[in-house]
Amino acid sequence: MGYLFRATSINVARAIYALNWFDIAPGLIYISKDLNLQVVQLGIITTFFYVGLAPFQLVGGALASRIGSRKVAFIGLLLLGFGAIASGFSHNIFELSLSRFIAGWGSAFFFSPGLSILRDISPAEAYPQQVGIYNGVFGLGAGAGAFGWVFVDKAIGWQLGMVVGGVLMIIVAVENFIALHGMVEHRAESIGFDKKVFNIIGNKFLWFLAIGTLAATFVETIGGQFLVFFGENYLHISSIYSGFIDGLFLMIGFLGGITGGFFLSKAHLKRPFTYTTLVVSSVGFIFIPFSSNILALTAIVAICGFAVQSGFSALYVLSIPYIHDKAMVPFALSFVNFIGIAVGSASPYVFTLLTDRIGPAYGWIILGVLGIALVPTLLLARPTEVSAT
Repeated sequence: MGYLFRATSINVARAIYALNWFDIAPGLIYISKDLNLQVVQLGIITTFFYVGLAPFQLVGGALASRIGSRKVAFIGLLLLGFGAIASGFSHNIFELSLSRFIAGWGSAFFFSPGLSILRDISPAEAYPQQVGIYNGVFGLGAGAGAFGWVFVDKAIGWQLGMVVGGVLMIIVAVENFIALHGMVEHRAESIGFDKKVFNIIGNKFLWFLAIGTLAATFVETIGGQFLVFFGENYLHISSIYSGFIDGLFLMIGFLGGITGGFFLSKAHLKRPFTYTTLVVSSVGFIFIPFSSNILALTAIVAICGFAVQSGFSALYVLSIPYIHDKAMVPFALSFVNFIGIAVGSASPYVFTLLTDRIGPAYGWIILGVLGIALVPTLLLARPTEVSAT
């Protein structure tokens, strides 16, 4: 099979993977009624997904480096699918929290192995474009879950809605595993593996890249989770339009990812393009609370969603060429992603605290300015410092 067929299989899996992240969002209002849960308890349920997601990034990356990305990615997609199905059969907060934890765990096992598979099957010159697509289709799947499942849940209920998403994930997981049969994989030897892991964790280059691109994490995490709530409660626009804005923010990332992949494939444009997209997405993020005009809000949200996926693509494209040991690529990717997720999981709390204590605009302003302030950290990322051997 050609690399395009296999790459398409990975990217379809990535889209359904994203759908299973966000298809719970439209169902929260029904979940609160059916299970008699308060808002804080809904927060606990959604947080448990990230509790599974963050730490298992490193575990999944380490396993993929040792036993191969194809197996770990398959296990991850199955766990995500079964976690989603279990969510639909949950009857209380404990069962639902546990099932979301499993779904987050599975998601962590797919992310870096998926990127690593793209690296293994794609020609070197095509990898940046594939990374752009990989990040872009996440937006398509996320938008389908966040906006499309509004109608699915109304038609068949949130329980069956979750089950449908999980079944789709399992079907795609099996197809993905079959499509990747026979691919060449790089596996690290057990001797010296611990040393390689600690060399990556202590690598200044990867730390500087991850910190310098945190602007993208702030914009995507807060934008994806709070645009609907903020639009309804502070900008006083309808729930339908607020949902549309959130869907636009997520789905336009597909075009941003494709565009980013093109520019990141040009060696002389990688750095300037990265700085530009991070700053543009953050500036737009800052202006969101001041966009009471619907047309202006639509334009700003579209720009943010378009630019933010290029910021993530830059992180993954810039990380890879300088990892000398190809078998350690999955762990290196999981490590830089872990840093973003660890910070990103705290940003909603910081955002809501600032909104509550200071004012509705300040969460956007402070996190946006912080993201811009961290961009110059990328200037400290020197490729010659990287060694995974």
